[in-house]
Amino acid sequence: MKRSELRQIVAGVLEVKPEELNGDSDLTTIGTFDSVSVLSLMVELGEKAGIRMSPADTRDLRYYRDIERLAERQGIELLD
Repeated sequence: MKRSELRQIVAGVLEVKPEELNGDSDLTTIGTFDSVSVLSLMVELGEKAGIRMSPADTRDLRYYRDIERLAERQGIELLD
């Protein structure tokens, strides 16, 4: 999966432009980041990227890079 595709999925859920997201983006400062968007991320990432997100994973979710790391831990290769 391309990094840009992953960024597009997350941006769509959070209703921001993909270019606004980078590894250091603090998701908690995005106005649309709340419990509903986290649930939406769980569903969208699972369906579109094959990334499984457990409740424990969501508690540790703060920066965009946390999502990329989760994907990599699950063996999903992120291509530039």
